[in-house]
Amino acid sequence: MPSIKKSKEDVVESVRRKTGVAEMQLKSESIYLYMRGQSGGTLNNAMYRLGELFKMTSRSANKTTHNMIKEWFENDIVSAAKLETESLMASLEALQEQIIPGISFIDIKNPDMTIPVNIIHKSHLEIINLVSQIDFIMDEIETISLSCPWDEEIEQTSRTQALLVLNNIASKIFKVTKPGKRDGGQFSPIFFIEGLNKGVFTLYPDLIEKKNNVVNIKKSKIDNETSITESNDDNGLTEEV
Repeated sequence: MPSIKKSKEDVVESVRRKTGVAEMQLKSESIYLYMRGQSGGTLNNAMYRLGELFKMTSRSANKTTHNMIKEWFENDIVSAAKLETESLMASLEALQEQIIPGISFIDIKNPDMTIPVNIIHKSHLEIINLVSQIDFIMDEIETISLSCPWDEEIEQTSRTQALLVLNNIASKIFKVTKPGKRDGGQFSPIFFIEGLNKGVFTLYPDLIEKKNNVVNIKKSKIDNETSITESNDDNGLTEEV
């Protein structure tokens, strides 16, 4: 778990909410390059957006929407990512059983791969823990790659699988919260929460039909259950807060 500390440097940009700055000490080159790049920035933006929703709904006397978001986050984001991470770990364990022993290193030297992470809500810690687990797995795979005469495509496949887990987290958050962009402008957490409260927005867009980027409630002709429709999709990987 990264330590949270106040920055001693002068504040360069303003912040909208009280923000803890954590330092992540990464060991995998793949995860470090991802987290310090545009995709990592997108993941941080997704975490920030989610954190705002948690903080705003937690202050409401009626906790229905807050609990709904919490359940969705735990089941569709965290649990799903954990399953994908376990699959990546299984790939590592299978690889360790199959590899032919190569060079035995007396030490592994890494460059400084420290990155700052802004935290406005404890939900961010769940994501950071997942990043740390994936970083550990990829570090092991990269070390094996250095020491053994194996097909480099194996490392590339593992890297693709690892980064897909992180991409899925960000893309799911942005896909679900996309209706919160009023008239195509910036995301408004208040507008999105109001939509959830009124039942015109949903946390489960994969269960809806798409039509004119407007959410409509209608009766399903198939099972006579209420469904919600909206249009236009977005992978969310270049979204901003």
